[in-house]
Amino acid sequence: MSPIPDFVVEIRKKIGHDPLWLPGVTAVVRRADQVLLVRRSDNGRWTPVTGIPEPGEEPATCAVREALEETGVRIRVDRLASTAVHGEILHVNGDRANYLDLTFACTWLEGEAHVADDESSDVRWWPLSGLPPMSEEMLARIEAALSSEREARFAVPPGQDDVEPPPVLAPPAPVLGVDACPGGWVGVVLDTDLRPWVRTAATITDLLALVRETHDVRVVAIDIPIGLPDTGGRLADAEARKVLVGKASSIFSTPVRAALEAGTYEAGRAANLAATDGRTSVSAQAYALREKVLQVDAWVRGRPGAPVIEVHPEVSFTRMAGRPLLERKKDADGVRVRREVLAAHGIVAPPWFRGAGFGEDDLLDACATAWTAVRHALGVSESFPSTPEVFSDGIPAAIWA
Repeated sequence: MSPIPDFVVEIRKKIGHDPLWLPGVTAVVRRADQVLLVRRSDNGRWTPVTGIPEPGEEPATCAVREALEETGVRIRVDRLASTAVHGEILHVNGDRANYLDLTFACTWLEGEAHVADDESSDVRWWPLSGLPPMSEEMLARIEAALSSEREARFAVPPGQDDVEPPPVLAPPAPVLGVDACPGGWVGVVLDTDLRPWVRTAATITDLLALVRETHDVRVVAIDIPIGLPDTGGRLADAEARKVLVGKASSIFSTPVRAALEAGTYEAGRAANLAATDGRTSVSAQAYALREKVLQVDAWVRGRPGAPVIEVHPEVSFTRMAGRPLLERKKDADGVRVRREVLAAHGIVAPPWFRGAGFGEDDLLDACATAWTAVRHALGVSESFPSTPEVFSDGIPAAIWA
């Protein structure tokens, strides 16, 4: 039997001795405190059973076949122990090759070990405490196979040693993240397994009532100002802007209470100017949210039965990603990167479809606020400012992340 597989012989007819990239397997076969080794005919070195899979052959099947063909024993393949690239080998016939080695941890089942083909000059069980001289590479494969590790060893890509995936936090009880949308409010409940449940309602009171039909939420995080100033801006808005380098404009200044309670935009602008000694007017965007702001204000004052915190989704996404997300949230790239950031934290955002009553950006913002609700439930959230302000309404004002 030729030690070179037929398909390799055919390839060599075309490329000669040029370097060839090949898969290879190593079967580290254990019996009690012994390991099965073969002495190669070509170079006289001791190694575990090795071989090259035939085209289309599964690597583990190759390990079983090679053990039987080379040593006459039947084995069980237990697990993949390591993967590694073997440096270029110059064979005695002049062939040059590189191998992708897959080392399997195996157990002997039956059969007397013996030289079963011409690839080996000797086959022997060696005690683990007294292995023959071997290359460092082969010793590393044996050590990986004999370890108690369940995961396969592999070479870590450059620059990845210091990179840790973000922690996946699960709430101790269901939490709710809420974002305003054209149809009213969209909420995402995260249960203790981080499964998302989407609910919508015209009012925040109706949304919470709908959610509580199926979930006893312990924290509600909402993207709307909570705690309205009397005579100036809020520290919450100013401190949160510092986090959003390049996107600070996404946080608008919260109008004073008198401006939001004014019946028209013109009256609101005048009220805000009067309360701030003429320093600050009211943006049309801020005033457009007055009904939702006042709705939440009345709801919070009515004690909704669960802690309610203010969240800005862009601040939450910044904390999740470690950087402000400069991709526009309504663009395809913005949607993609936000879904990826959420997924990295264990939150698989639900699919979205047109006509749902809310935009895909609203849905993803609700998921981001729910992530902050999880952190708040676990006691690891942070607030901007670190000590919430309190105005005449008595409601602590802070943006949480």
